[in-house]
This record gives sequence, C-alpha cells and structure tokens, in this order.
Amino acid sequence: MKPYTMNWILLMILSAVWGGAFTLNKQALETFTPEFIVAGRLIVGSIVLLILVFIIHKRIVITIKQWPYFLFMSLVGIVAPFLLIAYGQKNIDSSLAGILMSTMPISTLILSHFFLDDERMTKTKLVGFIIAFFGIIILIIPEKNLLAENSFNNLSSELMVIGGAILYSFAAVYGKKFKITDPLNASSGTILFSAIIMFLYLYFFENIDQTYVNNNNIFSVIFLGIFCTAIATIIYFQILQTSGATFVSIMNYLIPIWSIFFGVIFFSENIFWNYIIGLIIVIIGIQIFQNNNLLNKMEK
Repeated sequence: MKPYTMNWILLMILSAVWGGAFTLNKQALETFTPEFIVAGRLIVGSIVLLILVFIIHKRIVITIKQWPYFLFMSLVGIVAPFLLIAYGQKNIDSSLAGILMSTMPISTLILSHFFLDDERMTKTKLVGFIIAFFGIIILIIPEKNLLAENSFNNLSSELMVIGGAILYSFAAVYGKKFKITDPLNASSGTILFSAIIMFLYLYFFENIDQTYVNNNNIFSVIFLGIFCTAIATIIYFQILQTSGATFVSIMNYLIPIWSIFFGVIFFSENIFWNYIIGLIIVIIGIQIFQNNNLLNKMEK
C-alpha cells in the first residue's frame, strides 16, 4: 500500500478515535475532576504503551538527550491541552468542544509557515482550509443558538478548548521539526513523561476515595487511556513523522463529523441536512488542500 493511502487510512482512524474522546470525556466529567480524568487516561495509556514497547523492542529506548523533546511534548502536547479541554467541557457540550478543535489547522498553518521550511503557506492550502472551515460552519447550524449563548456565558470554556487546539499545533510543529525515528518510542516516552507528571499531581494534590474507583464512569477513563491515548498516540506520531504537521491537523475537520456519527449511533441524536452538505464541503476542502494540481487546473 502506498504511504499516501496509508496516511489517509490512519488519519481517518485517528479522527474517529479522538472524535469519540469528547463523548467519553463528558461522561467521565459527571463523576471525576478534570485532573483525575487526565491522570487516569495517561496512566492507563502509559501501561499499554510500555507493554507494547517491551513486546516489540524488549526495552525502552529513551536517552537523556531526548528528555527536552519528551518534556516539551508532554507538557505542551498532552498534559496542558488535555486539562484545558477537560475543564472547558465542564460547561460546554462535547459536540461544541469538537467543533472548536477545528481551529487547530489554522494555527498549525501559521506556525508551520514560520518554523518549517517544507510547510510554507500556499494559495492552494489557504483555499482548502477556507472551504473546509466553511463546511464546519454549515455542520454546526443547528448549534448556532448554543454557540451564540456560549459566546457570552461560557466564553472562558470556549477559550480553554481553543487554547488546547493551539497547544496541539505547537506540539505538531515541534514534533515534525525535531522528530524521533521510532514512533513507538516517541509515543511511549511522551505518554510516560505525561503520566509521571499527572501521577505526582494526583499523589500530592488529589483526594481519591473508594467511590471514585467503583463508579461505572471509570470505564470511560479506561477507554480514554487505551484507545484515545495509547493507540491514538502511536497513530499520531506515525502520521506526523511520515507527513507534514499541517496534514496531521486536517483530522480536526473530521473530528466533529465523527462526533456527530457517534451521537447518532449511540445516543439516537437527530441528523440534519446540513450535516451531509457540510461533510461534502469538508471533503472537497481537504482534497483541494492535498492536490496542488486541482487549483491550478481551476485557475486555467
């Protein structure tokens, strides 16, 4: 299979997994604090990753020279955005959180233009982003009253989620510029560093009683750790190191679509005409972004 095709398959899987993460996050927030959710998913995720590392490599390969990379990716690419998004979701719906995450490609495009030599902004990229973002706007038409209300009452929550998206952009660009060859080592090292940071926080500052562990919502945290943290992180690093940072950020246009899909399947939410039209426009925007020749033909 061609690398281009494989990257698209992995991108779709990653966007689906992270699209479902907002639903799991919201459910877990009914019982747990944002800190506990973030720590729990990171600890579970690190255990899964460590098992995979020992099965494949028999050992963890993390050198002292790589510590700055792991520390930056842990704090900026995982711990901080996880916490910001979790706190933001305390006051806004999971669908809105997914929609706000679609702002990441814009900040990634700008950062990549300044810090990555092979990720310069072009007319094709700009047109593709604008079209895809327009598709996202069409997707959220039924939520326009919610958005208008939240713009005044829950502005801080929205800014937290957007802040998380911006931090993801910084991590994506940094990960591309200072990449580590083995995605498994890169992902396991980053999650391990993040888990240690949050474990220390739980140990010293969080009061955990027996009802926390026995609550059914703990399964949401476990699922977040296995699928949305461990497996998703491996896929993320694989795409990041074989494609550009801007390509990785395209998934944030797809995450709201997957959120809608999971809502219909698991919560019997209504699907509206604008969902279909918005999906088509998003796909067109992504295709224009990926295919430089398409815009050239249109201009001719």
